[in-house]
Amino acid sequence: MRKRNHIIPLHLNKKELAHLEAQVKTSGLPREEFLRSLIMGAELRARLCDHHADLLHKVAGLCNNANQLARVANTYGEAGPQSIEEMTKLVRKVWEEVKENW
Repeated sequence: MRKRNHIIPLHLNKKELAHLEAQVKTSGLPREEFLRSLIMGAELRARLCDHHADLLHKVAGLCNNANQLARVANTYGEAGPQSIEEMTKLVRKVWEEVKENW
């Protein structure tokens, strides 16, 4: 048996329907789930674009490399030139990605 037994008919004009569909598309949720979330007072956010997810992945990699470099520097008292060069290349790559997509 269904958990949601109550049906509420809703009449919208073309402009209202277009706005609803745009909001649903931006949220990435199915229409019914979007409306339920609104009714329950949830704060809805737009889903991330593909390039945002890729950018976050690259930034996470940069942070991991920075942590590894810092660990080596703390352990041995210095970081090698190869590690520093690799870190610099990664920073430049992420910066270019940010400039292009934001």
